[in-house]
Amino acid sequence: MSKLKEKSALNYCAADVLINSNYYAPSVHCSYYSCFQLMKYSIKYFFDINYEDLAKQIGSAKQNTHSYVIKFIGEEMKNNLGLFEYRNFNNKIRDLRNFREQSDYENVDVTFDDSKKALNLAKEIRTKLSEMFHV
Repeated sequence: MSKLKEKSALNYCAADVLINSNYYAPSVHCSYYSCFQLMKYSIKYFFDINYEDLAKQIGSAKQNTHSYVIKFIGEEMKNNLGLFEYRNFNNKIRDLRNFREQSDYENVDVTFDDSKKALNLAKEIRTKLSEMFHV
């Protein structure tokens, strides 16, 4: 199994463990990274783009890694599943990413409900990635 795919699964499980241990803010971080890592793995697995070549593409695009990977996956969803699925994915990953940034960097309280919402978003995103890219 790919190390990145394994990390993705571990982060998803860690998010749940952290929520059950009342560590809500770090659980959001894990929920987001479980999706990001699975997206990156999907690009390698489904499109046969190795991580070194992906890094070169990202560098050439002059985007940060997260934005590039999210845009890449979103465009594939739009091209293959249509505008509705693209918008649905885009809204979910944007919300999860924004919440992860807020949870990690801002002076805000993260509640049980917030962390469960992040985990649910991660579950929906991961399910869609699994369906589309067979990962």
